[in-house]
Amino acid sequence: MDAITEDPLARLAEQLERLSSANLALSDAAEQLIVHAREERIALREAAREARTAARAAMTASAHTHALSDDLPG
Repeated sequence: MDAITEDPLARLAEQLERLSSANLALSDAAEQLIVHAREERIALREAAREARTAARAAMTASAHTHALSDDLPG
């Protein structure tokens, strides 16, 4: 065994360094997920807005078609 693995303080320092590196990587990944989720939420909101607009247009066209068919002799 080398001197570092025999020294408990050196082992603790090494483990803390690995833990800090893992924590930093986890924080970076979490930040990227948050940014991605924000972008997805914006895209979903825009898609929902466009779907509502399309539904309103279809409803208007349907009402207009019904009104025209009511006016036809028949």
